[in-house]
Amino acid sequence: MTATLPQPPVGFQDDLLRKLSADHSPEQQLWLSGFLYGIAIARHQPAEVRTLAGNPAAVSDLAPMQHPGKTTEKVTVLFGSQTGNSKKVANKVAARVREQGWEVTVADLNDYPTKNLKEEKIVLLVVSTQGEGDPPVSAEEFHRWLLGPRAPKLDGLRFAVCGLGDKSYLQFCQTGKEFDARFQALGATRLAERADCDVDFEEMVERWMEAVLSSMVERRSALSSSANGSAAAHVLPEQRSGVQAQYDRKRPFAAPILEKIQLNGRGSQKETWHLELSLEGSGLTYEPGDSIGIFPKNSDSLVEEVLAAAKLDGDKNLIFSEKEAPLREILREVELSVLTRDLLDKFADATKNISLKTLPNDPAALKRFFWGRNVADLLREFPANLTEEILLGFLRKMPPRLYSIASSLAAHPDEAHLTVAAVRYDFDRRPHQGVASTFLADRVLAGESVPVFIEHNEYFKLPADDSADIIMVGPGTGVAPFRAFVEERSERGSSGKNWLFFGNPHFETDFLYQTEWLNHLKRGTLDRLDVAFSRDQEQKIYVQHRLLERSRLIFERLENGAFFYVCGDKERMASDVQNAVLQIIEKESGCDEAFADEYLRGLKKQRRYLEDVY
Repeated sequence: MTATLPQPPVGFQDDLLRKLSADHSPEQQLWLSGFLYGIAIARHQPAEVRTLAGNPAAVSDLAPMQHPGKTTEKVTVLFGSQTGNSKKVANKVAARVREQGWEVTVADLNDYPTKNLKEEKIVLLVVSTQGEGDPPVSAEEFHRWLLGPRAPKLDGLRFAVCGLGDKSYLQFCQTGKEFDARFQALGATRLAERADCDVDFEEMVERWMEAVLSSMVERRSALSSSANGSAAAHVLPEQRSGVQAQYDRKRPFAAPILEKIQLNGRGSQKETWHLELSLEGSGLTYEPGDSIGIFPKNSDSLVEEVLAAAKLDGDKNLIFSEKEAPLREILREVELSVLTRDLLDKFADATKNISLKTLPNDPAALKRFFWGRNVADLLREFPANLTEEILLGFLRKMPPRLYSIASSLAAHPDEAHLTVAAVRYDFDRRPHQGVASTFLADRVLAGESVPVFIEHNEYFKLPADDSADIIMVGPGTGVAPFRAFVEERSERGSSGKNWLFFGNPHFETDFLYQTEWLNHLKRGTLDRLDVAFSRDQEQKIYVQHRLLERSRLIFERLENGAFFYVCGDKERMASDVQNAVLQIIEKESGCDEAFADEYLRGLKKQRRYLEDVY
């Protein structure tokens, strides 16, 4: 809808410019020009448009006027997420881009049609990396396609990649790096350099967004200012809406420990703790499948080992993360129990150690070197003259540790339960400990508080349909989320069948939550329970063997829409379980290996085969 304005008399513009220049600043002139333009448009619009000022509700019935800064060029924000962090970042990016006048679409890589990519003009990609360099399940197919021979040339595409990861893994942000390199190889042009974000990703994401937006604004200024189009953003809705919780990763809640119980029997070689935390007064909520983030502190013994190995003064005051404290206090709150490639690179540069500098060239050797070692070991093996400031320059702030919540909020209001295996081992004839597990097992008592936050997992969730069957595979502490699943479905009165596969070394000492599972079986809230106690007989039996024994029934339930969940060890168990499922599909379908692969890919794409592995 366009208004036609009358032409001013001859000389009017020159007289007006002289008057404005004499009496008003440039900022006032700019404001007046917009103000006068608005009045003129309103006076010369058709009557039905002028009445909008007196009827604001009618505005929604008309297409918005094009803002001079807006453009017809569309932006697509893609995300690949395992727990939901990439989705949250993607929605935040989309909101910021929309504010600058672009039309925005957000899409999960799991659902994005690959044929659309060659038509895109601007793509912003946010993707996590799972474990040692794997794409999240939701991005597997897109990743395979983009890195394969069918990917199209992308000469007309501008892009930027934000990777989310964890520096404690050798292949830090590997999926983001692969997407970034592949886009460029296919002819696309970067809007901004890739961001590789550690577990505390908020600040780096902000810097990446600023760089991307700056580049996009520069590009828009080169386009025709007459471009038309809507600036409506099609942003995926968050699963959780409402008022933001008072407590989060940056502001953790001090949760009192209500109870601590060791779950293993006497004589067990394992040490597993059940902890019950109070969330009363926090406003924190969660769903089965979510995690609790714990901020642990290093043990005094490890701090003193590091100080002794580095020959540094623990009482010297220093500034770290904008806080001043003695070095000894700072070391309690930085990462000391795990070596990272970033730390090794910095240490090698500072010490000029050739063997350490070349170690990253052999990934297998690097992985072996990292296993079991902590910062004290590194300093003992490779002595160096370091100052307190140089040492802190190597170290990162302690990242939180995540534990699957082992309870349903419906069954335990204002509480969150955890199942924690204390990690203890010897390396180089010295005792070593997992930082968070022994913090919870040894250094905090019932009645004391620990700083926590909720980490929502968007995808490792119960079916929305309470009549759907579920199959859960959770050996060891991997059983934690399934305790929450069964409690939740029991509270809901779900009609779907719940089937649990559990494994551990010994029946007598390691059957975690045995009484609870037997009670669920008796009540019918657990339909089946298959257990594998690997050391109770001469030949070791694991959960994957039990799966194969129940092959026909498992396939029948999958064919009838069952959801399959796996939680626990990523290195061996998860791959062994997946291989067992592939064998089951091939055997029971009567089809070949290619069919089984495609069947399993379909389950993953439908989010019916879900993993929470570590």
